Amino acid sequence: MTANIPAPLGLRLTIGLGAAALLGGLAIGAPAQAATRSSTPALVFATFNVCKTDCAPPAPSWDIRRDRVARTIVESSLDVVGLQEATHWPTSTAKTQFIDIQNLTAPYGFIAPTYTNDSDECRWTAANPRPCTHTTGMLFKTSTVQQVTTPNGTPSAGTLPMSRIAAGLTADTAPRKVVWAYLKGVNGAGPFLALSVHTSTLKDPANEASRVAFGAALDGWIAALNDAHGMTGAPVVLMADLNSYRKRQPQGVQTVLTTAGWSDAANAPVKRNVQYSTINYNPLLLAEQGFPKKPYTFKTSKRNPVLDATRIDYIMTKGAGVNITDYEVVIRLNSDGSFIPEYQGSDHQMVRATIEIPAA
Repeated sequence: MTANIPAPLGLRLTIGLGAAALLGGLAIGAPAQAATRSSTPALVFATFNVCKTDCAPPAPSWDIRRDRVARTIVESSLDVVGLQEATHWPTSTAKTQFIDIQNLTAPYGFIAPTYTNDSDECRWTAANPRPCTHTTGMLFKTSTVQQVTTPNGTPSAGTLPMSRIAAGLTADTAPRKVVWAYLKGVNGAGPFLALSVHTSTLKDPANEASRVAFGAALDGWIAALNDAHGMTGAPVVLMADLNSYRKRQPQGVQTVLTTAGWSDAANAPVKRNVQYSTINYNPLLLAEQGFPKKPYTFKTSKRNPVLDATRIDYIMTKGAGVNITDYEVVIRLNSDGSFIPEYQGSDHQMVRATIEIPAA
């Protein structure tokens, strides 16, 4: 049985009643400004910090936010999404927050990469319950993306702590989980290496040095990983909350990566909603930090002629022939500029980009 349910964005879509109930009765539709795909094989990537289960007030409880997070993922025409603060903590409806998100998006074709016991170095077991800080995850849409089989039969996805990538990290940084997976597009894009990363939130000099050290070590680790799995030269897409931005950390991890040749999706020729920050914290928001009624809107001025909204969430890519065609800060607003509550699931905005990846 199906029903026509009006969507909050003025879109209309016929969907199953079961699907409508799953996401709180709101219709699932295309984003208001969906990316235009070129004739070259391209996929849509996103990074989304969903805010952990105990997201700070005034955040609604996870039982309320869970549908909002899933709705944002499903409605954004994504192929691959890297998640941050999708924790290993239990919820009222699932064993972990990440599994809860996975269960909500599964009816729409999203799955997590498949690991082996050996490749899932951060696996949660009774004997070793928390070897990593579980704050990252990854999902991809099975109708458009496949997990590859490596040429030498090694695992094509896994997890590991940041300490396996860079040495000398702080106690907060070292155990943070990194998710990696070799994927390819059904349309011929790739194969490529996808990474989901969440660096330390702490702003002290030691953790800033750890963020920089992680960025400096990333290329070497990727090259070794590619070689070990028979995927030498595979391009890479990084989906990350780097907790670093230009005004606060001009020489931060984002600069380390771009200096090393990584392309930042925010420099794409087509950009949308870049007047909004990727995170809803600003001194001018006063008591509404994290979940304001309206987002803070950045503007240019004589003193600041370049639009430079606060940005700590990034999509970056590196590899021969890879081309980023558009970039979007995903935000759903009413006509008065206020957030549509049914999409306000986190204190971050999702970041989204279309990336052309040549066929190997």
